[in-house]
Amino acid sequence: MGWEYGIRTTQPAILSEVVKLLADALTFTDIYSLEHHANGFVLNREDPSWPRALEVWIEEASDVEEIADGELYIYCLFHIWGEEARSWMQQMEQESRQVDGGLIWFEL
Repeated sequence: MGWEYGIRTTQPAILSEVVKLLADALTFTDIYSLEHHANGFVLNREDPSWPRALEVWIEEASDVEEIADGELYIYCLFHIWGEEARSWMQQMEQESRQVDGGLIWFEL
């Protein structure tokens, strides 16, 4: 599998807005499509053998060292790695630095 990251904040009420900002920050080619959900988004690609490239969800912590059980955080799963995924992560990290709310990335 790819990379797993979490994003925590001192202001959980902003997480929905942060997820939208992260989705808007992504640039990708025509082989990808962005699928919005109520609590996150998925970046799909035109490859039936490996259709998901990236998933970002608001989740409730359970056995996550960096966050108390029950607290909300943003879960990021990069199904692919390499330059494309690294670029998406950098785009999302840069966008998250623009947000007031003490966003902290951590590796899972």
